[in-house]
Amino acid sequence: MRLFSTGLLESFRALFIFVVLYFVFGAISNYFLEVFTNRPIAQLTELYPYLMYFLALQAIGIAILIFVLYRNKFQFTGWFKGKRVKPLSQTTTRVLVVISVIAIIALYIAVGFSL
Repeated sequence: MRLFSTGLLESFRALFIFVVLYFVFGAISNYFLEVFTNRPIAQLTELYPYLMYFLALQAIGIAILIFVLYRNKFQFTGWFKGKRVKPLSQTTTRVLVVISVIAIIALYIAVGFSL
């Protein structure tokens, strides 16, 4: 029962961390996009509907970054202390970070070619 309750608490904690960081990183990214283009995102997606796909790609990139951050840092500060809990390998971390940065930058490249 103790293992179940600590696992449940850790799940809620991980979800909370993910949601808060997602909103923070998303707000920062959207702010940079609006500064870069001098237009609100709603106007950009109205003028160029295909940018919605790049916004979704950016959201996936942010989610991957948060996942890496959680697995390598926040996972070890929680309630659940499992025997098999370990950080991602350096190779996996690097590959995921590169993929997420490319996914985030793709939106800015697409906007740059659109304007």
